[in-house]
Amino acid sequence: MVMPLQARAEPPQALAILLKQLQAKPMGLYDGVRFFRVAQPGGGSLTLTVSCEREQWRVQNSDSAQGRPSFYDAPFLSAKGVAQTWLCKAPARILE
Repeated sequence: MVMPLQARAEPPQALAILLKQLQAKPMGLYDGVRFFRVAQPGGGSLTLTVSCEREQWRVQNSDSAQGRPSFYDAPFLSAKGVAQTWLCKAPARILE
């Protein structure tokens, strides 16, 4: 008996689900880290970085509605399984 091939679904991964729901926009790839922008209600944005190799992420900076940036020195947080998600598998523009 031959079993039909089934499409492999992406494994559930909390960060990937959250960023998809927040409509995060990929910005590019720099030094092995992917950058994503998330619009904030009322204006402004957050920039998050994802290290696919280390399976970690953090908030890099935020911009207020007036365009004022705030930079964070936050440690990277675990994102186990993120390397198998759209965050890491989608093509990325190389940033210089």
